[in-house]
Amino acid sequence: MRKFTIVILTTGVGERLKYLDRLLSSLSRQTVKPSELIVASEVSNDGLRRLLDRHFCLCESHRVIATGYWNRCKTANRAIKEAKGEIVFLLEDDLVLRENFIEEMLKTFDLDSRIGCVYSRCVLLYPEGLRSKGGIKGFVARLISKLSIHESVLPRHVRRINEYLYEVPVFSMSVACRKDVLLKIGLYDESVDEPISGEDYDLALRVRSSGYKIVQNVKAVSYHYTRQVSRKLSHLSMNPEYLRGLNESEVYFIVKNRNMLGPCSILLHVAYRVLESIAWTLRTRRPSTLIYGVIGAIEGLAKGLFKWQTN
Repeated sequence: MRKFTIVILTTGVGERLKYLDRLLSSLSRQTVKPSELIVASEVSNDGLRRLLDRHFCLCESHRVIATGYWNRCKTANRAIKEAKGEIVFLLEDDLVLRENFIEEMLKTFDLDSRIGCVYSRCVLLYPEGLRSKGGIKGFVARLISKLSIHESVLPRHVRRINEYLYEVPVFSMSVACRKDVLLKIGLYDESVDEPISGEDYDLALRVRSSGYKIVQNVKAVSYHYTRQVSRKLSHLSMNPEYLRGLNESEVYFIVKNRNMLGPCSILLHVAYRVLESIAWTLRTRRPSTLIYGVIGAIEGLAKGLFKWQTN
């Protein structure tokens, strides 16, 4: 059996403890139990430590790493470096895992030494947003989404291997990767500040550009509990500038990988983010949301082009 480490990223405060409780409970019921579990967090409070001790133990192999700040790229990198496992699972705190999740993910690595990362089937329990709606609004939202990298480029890079395995271009935080591959490509890009979006796509694209495959095993299932759209709307309603950071980081990550994605597709994606900013402005009823969204997209484009030119 390969040595592996479970890394869970969380702020460790507020409602995240409720989500973390469910994830730890599902990890404790796995057919293959984790030998090392790291909860990588901004803080190390009593509630966080009690949760870990309730489901596993608070010990050397199962521990909380507190950074004192929240930056998911820097926090994840610290946990990856400290992990002793050959395989590192990277999980968001609002997931619940099917009981054979770890077992199926680990088995996939044995199929090909060129597999750098294994992605699960991640089921969104609360699909939201206009794209999931009917009527003219839903149709327009789905039409506009065709401009995005997610729908214009990435689907063309999916290749079916068999009835349950697919070679895929990207992943999100329900993935397992070879630690040596992550170290080889330089881990997550730490040049961004919160709020951050798109860091997983950047990591995945760099894994592929280094010659490794990303394989999705749909038998390994995770369930995503957060209402992503409602959460984002809440942030933007209170702080419209939040959209500036999200757009800047995501556009930056995409532009810096322009050799793999193509310049035309990137420009279309920037246009998509600007149009999406208009939609968020209408929903929040705060005109500054549009201004911050456009500024963020432009800043991300400039930063990504500068990064590409200096490499």
